[in-house]
Amino acid sequence: MSHLIRAATISVVAAALALGTAPVAQADPAPATTAFDRQETLVRSSGGIEVSYVSLALPLSVPGVAYPASCDRVGYWRYRPADGAENSSDADAVVVQQQGLGAGAVHSEPVARNTVLSALNQGNHIEFWSLARRASCLDETVGFDEALRTGNYLDAVDYYFGDKQIDGRGFPGLRTGENLRVLDAMGLPRVVRDQYEVMLHELPDQKVRQSKAICTGISLGGLMTGLFSDWDFDGNPATTADAGYNQCQSFAAQDSMISSDPAALQNTPVLAGLTNLVTGSAAAVLDAGLSNGVIPRTFGEAPVLGTKTFLLLRLAGLAAHLDPDGESQLLQHIPLDAGLELSLNFLFARSAVEFASDIVGPAGIRDYRFTNEAMLGMLLDNNSVNFSLFQMSLGALGGGPVEEKTFPISGSATQVPILGSFLELAAGKQTRVAPTDPNALYTWRDYRDVRDVPYTSPDHEVTDITKLAEVLSTGSPNGYWETYFPLELLKDLGGAYGGSRMGELSHLATAGMSRTKPNLVVFAGDSPVRKSAGTFFPAPSLAVERLLPGYTHADTIGAAEIQNDGKRDYSGHYLAEFVSRQIDAN
Repeated sequence: MSHLIRAATISVVAAALALGTAPVAQADPAPATTAFDRQETLVRSSGGIEVSYVSLALPLSVPGVAYPASCDRVGYWRYRPADGAENSSDADAVVVQQQGLGAGAVHSEPVARNTVLSALNQGNHIEFWSLARRASCLDETVGFDEALRTGNYLDAVDYYFGDKQIDGRGFPGLRTGENLRVLDAMGLPRVVRDQYEVMLHELPDQKVRQSKAICTGISLGGLMTGLFSDWDFDGNPATTADAGYNQCQSFAAQDSMISSDPAALQNTPVLAGLTNLVTGSAAAVLDAGLSNGVIPRTFGEAPVLGTKTFLLLRLAGLAAHLDPDGESQLLQHIPLDAGLELSLNFLFARSAVEFASDIVGPAGIRDYRFTNEAMLGMLLDNNSVNFSLFQMSLGALGGGPVEEKTFPISGSATQVPILGSFLELAAGKQTRVAPTDPNALYTWRDYRDVRDVPYTSPDHEVTDITKLAEVLSTGSPNGYWETYFPLELLKDLGGAYGGSRMGELSHLATAGMSRTKPNLVVFAGDSPVRKSAGTFFPAPSLAVERLLPGYTHADTIGAAEIQNDGKRDYSGHYLAEFVSRQIDAN
């Protein structure tokens, strides 16, 4: 047995030796797409920007698995100047973006619009493509579409959480178990392949892709873009025309990093071989658990990140969009649910004592009165919600007294040197407050109306809650958050960054090729990413690095077009500025 293990280890190490160096470019055959049947639907046109949804037929291969026909199509949200070119190849440049954890493509509408507008201001007509991952084909949209039609957000709430019927049908319930088997085919190989096929179909000339396509990603999307850059799409290391890095002119990381090997594991053959063996074997065990249903295929019933929580947040946005100043009836129409109450309790609790006392009962947020806009602010604002991943700087609570929160940590605790940077990962760095008067009707003050608020300031408020509510309310073709984010994708990402190059991850044939192209790295000033991941995995030495003052992680793609200092959204401006430099260089 020992000689078999030694032989296997030698084979793994030998294979890893080939990963450190990119193949020499040859006169390879031009890559060709297999996507077909392009369909484009205008969504809206406003403020000089035309927004449409583009989809392509690209059938899955999952024999014996039932799934909606929409899952055989891949798509993206297309943002371009209203007077721009019809053909994307004729644009001055095209930004192609991957989304963050659980985020739908419309999540990035603010930064997409702001980037296109900033580019126009700089004299360039560019497009922004926000890619929709394949799992969005399962998004729950029926209730949202109905409520947007009738103008009553409770039509959606009662459909998903009550007994309301739409077109004679009630909500069949959230998908679980075998009804989610199609997610097994929606891991990393599917995500990067879909991006590749979209780029090949929409920009068929490789010279155009190499001179005009700026590949970017926010948060988790930056990691996927790094893996896309080193992916060998034809499985032949001797050819490079198909390689991911050869589809992009440059790369941009939005509060993230773009790399397939940030720890440089592939630079050391022995380490590469060892991590491949260990991580690859662990990934195989997880893969078996996911395929057999032993491990859930989505976050499902998990607190905070579970399916119902994200559905609730979308409904809160819908309510704030359709009736911003009306007193919220959202939670009154949602029955008590142990998992959802735990999530609400965690997001709202002001102290550890309150969290513990409410852990088996109704969440404390149900005891207070809010307008629909204030309810949304309580669930997503960085001075309100107790979870940094959700936080956006939307303004401040008004209409009644408040007190500072200390759960799970106080905002002041994050000011402790060194340790504070990591404490920010839990609940952000800003002071958080909660209401104290159950009789008052709490309202919301938007990001432009905070000058006399003691716990925040205009330079730390950047996102328009009205625009956020509008995009949160999106129904068809896919939602602001993916209803069923596939854990298969997280498993693949963990394997790839842990050094596995087994199975389909063997398509990671190179390492660090994105660094051979121009790079932009944008960090949010109030996000923990720069001080944590950015410290251990620094940006490429020649990268252009920019800081977004007062922005949270989510503000990177959600900020308002005009900031409190009168300047354009820094995120969209810096990206457009970088794109303009690439246009000038070509």
